[in-house]
Amino acid sequence: MQLIFANIPEFEEKKAELPDAAFLSYKPDIEGFKKYWQEFGSFKNILLIGNGGSVTGLMGIYGCFGAQSGKHVEFLSTVDPEYIANIKMRLPKHNTLVIAISKSGQTVSQIEALMHFLDYTLLFITAKDSTLAQIGGKAGATIAEHPNIGGRYTAFTEVSLIPAAICGIDISALYFGAKDFYAKYRQNNIAMKAAQILFALENRGIVDVFLPVYSHNLFYFSNLIVQLCHESFGKNGSGQTYFAHEAPESQHHTNQRFFGGRKNIAGFFLRAENFRQDAPTLMPAGMHGIPLRDGSLFDLNKIPLSFAMDAEFSGTWEDAKIHGIPVLALSLTILEPKEIGQFIAFWQTFAVYSSILRSVDPFDQPQVESSKLISWKTLRDGKNGHKNL
Repeated sequence: MQLIFANIPEFEEKKAELPDAAFLSYKPDIEGFKKYWQEFGSFKNILLIGNGGSVTGLMGIYGCFGAQSGKHVEFLSTVDPEYIANIKMRLPKHNTLVIAISKSGQTVSQIEALMHFLDYTLLFITAKDSTLAQIGGKAGATIAEHPNIGGRYTAFTEVSLIPAAICGIDISALYFGAKDFYAKYRQNNIAMKAAQILFALENRGIVDVFLPVYSHNLFYFSNLIVQLCHESFGKNGSGQTYFAHEAPESQHHTNQRFFGGRKNIAGFFLRAENFRQDAPTLMPAGMHGIPLRDGSLFDLNKIPLSFAMDAEFSGTWEDAKIHGIPVLALSLTILEPKEIGQFIAFWQTFAVYSSILRSVDPFDQPQVESSKLISWKTLRDGKNGHKNL
């Protein structure tokens, strides 16, 4: 991976005492996780029921490598009744594995959704003796223990690696890529540098961060990235708003905000330098003369799609430089498991560095818990008055 940046004003780097984070020292049982393939690898479909960090890590991993796995994976993070009914119609129970993941095992909406799939084959990943574990005991589910690590930092634990192993994804390479990056945790590395830059920009009034992702498969990590940033350091009146869009599609709408809106925004571009598959765009000879902008279709003949993606990135990047907008870009060499492991570890450690710089706890999420309590009270207290109950 490589980090570049432009239009960043000079700033004094703030030194911070980094905590010992549980996710850094956790040693996953990689070979033990692979054994879940033997039990569940025959299922064609996987439905993963969970919220936040229970699903966002696997969303990205499956998004990058799912096409190679031959598995069809869907994620259920809502109690939308029409959506749940649609899933039940499309995913027959005889070839669908339902995986429910929750550290606390007390996420009310997850339990409500899960109750509609208790007649499926079940695998739960949750804390020992949690509500979800007790449900699993009565429903005949296979239960794996959730480590004592907050969900958004669990991409290299049972939470993401067991489902990934069931999909036949190379979890060893994923983990060892992350391990290599973790080894630099207390050193001056690109995640720390990016955190210092964004913190300095926030102190100068840059409170929005636009994340255009110039890779369709890499975009599947956008929910994890936004979660790590918002839950980790959006606290005590500090922290920026991160919003991700797939690029170059974002150039047709959000570039207007980026260039023409309030001057309180920075860009953090994500891209792949190389693609696992590539193909040139071939223009039929009879179309060469059709006009296009100030040229013709012939100008596109035999240009590889990878070069076209790079041109799209360069256009927005250079335009931002011209307009004086602060920009960073994180480039991956290629989307292979080891480098994706490093990419996830980058964002995990970025979230920790960013939190310490703002003097907030990287690992709690008090406002998230508060809204859950209000929702539960609304459900419980309103039950008797609901017209359909």
